[in-house]
Amino acid sequence: MVGPPPSMTHHPVKELRMLKILDRRSGICLFTEQWKWHPHAHAEGVDALVQSFTQFAREIDGGEVMQVHFNPTMGKNDPKIADDRRPSSGPMQFTNTTGAITMISTQTAVVQAVLFHDRTAAEPVAAAFKVFLQKLVARFDQVYRDQLANLRPQLEPNATLTTEQHTAILGEFVDFKIELDAQLIPALEGSLPKQ
Repeated sequence: MVGPPPSMTHHPVKELRMLKILDRRSGICLFTEQWKWHPHAHAEGVDALVQSFTQFAREIDGGEVMQVHFNPTMGKNDPKIADDRRPSSGPMQFTNTTGAITMISTQTAVVQAVLFHDRTAAEPVAAAFKVFLQKLVARFDQVYRDQLANLRPQLEPNATLTTEQHTAILGEFVDFKIELDAQLIPALEGSLPKQ
């Protein structure tokens, strides 16, 4: 089965952009779900970005990446740019929260889950996204523990997979979309504050 039948397809929370589940040892992507993402963006680029942040966190203090904020900057012709006229400083730019993205990450001993979502100032919403991601990664780890163990020889650090090999690995976990759409996303929606 490639995915849920159309009647089960769930339209997610509007702030969700992309979900990635990666093998921790190799960094190989096991599952991806895109809701709002640039259609021509390369998935490998996002995977490499996540790996870079993960490696950077390990190098700094042996820790893990929990959250990263991405802010779009405004151009010079934008009227919201302040001009500080003191000689020692140039123009001061304010960040634009429209289009700002937050990446949150959590992991088990085997997999890392990363969720990209629209930036939110509402703490209950941000907290709900973190709980959602923790439940999601624990469920993925539980459901696919045996499959992950069987794939371990292919999921070696620094493994270079062909497109066909990576597609086959993604195929092992495609059914997780059914649980995501039928159980996990509705549970997230139920946990969000009513507007």
